[in-house]
Amino acid sequence: MRASRQRFLSIAYLIAASMACFTLPSAQASTVLQMSFDEVVDGAELVFEGRVTGLESRRINDGSIHTFVTFHISEVVKGAFTGDTIELRFLGGQIGSTGLRVSDMQMPELGETGIYFVETLRDFQVNPLVGWAQGHFLIEDMGNGASVVTTASHDPIVSVEAADGVANTQAQAVFSKGVAKGLSISKGVASSATRGLSAEQFKANIRAIVEPAQ
Repeated sequence: MRASRQRFLSIAYLIAASMACFTLPSAQASTVLQMSFDEVVDGAELVFEGRVTGLESRRINDGSIHTFVTFHISEVVKGAFTGDTIELRFLGGQIGSTGLRVSDMQMPELGETGIYFVETLRDFQVNPLVGWAQGHFLIEDMGNGASVVTTASHDPIVSVEAADGVANTQAQAVFSKGVAKGLSISKGVASSATRGLSAEQFKANIRAIVEPAQ
């Protein structure tokens, strides 16, 4: 699974980078296979809870535009990272009138708090999060000290269930809509009536997957 995903990302990077010279925002179609939540957890070198404290778009040597996102880390859920902050690089961004956009890319937004599944701390990925939106979760403040974990599209996570764990094949390919298999969601923006998982409950589910593998 990891090798196939990296091949896709490499192809996407080459296509998108070649579009960087346009002076108008450019778009490129992208396709990401749906993963099981177990695969998202297993495929992450680092899982952390944190808050986005900085966004900066920069042009690199090949002329393509990348957005560098800075996070303040409040807790490491998986991995050996020891720093208080981390910077992740996403392909795309806007510098003046020149822009580069990768379709289906949901970059973290300034000020958001969430739980992030980082595929690798060594190699460049078009999107450093495992399964793109499948490894990007928000923590929504419900008031009165309560919070709920949602997808990147603000749909509350209701439960984490056992997935079949069968890897997608070319014949069985299921394309992602931003939610990994095994996650049950409640469609719509979180409200006080939503019975979604808290951050602590969601992190407990992650640890339950990580610990048997150690």
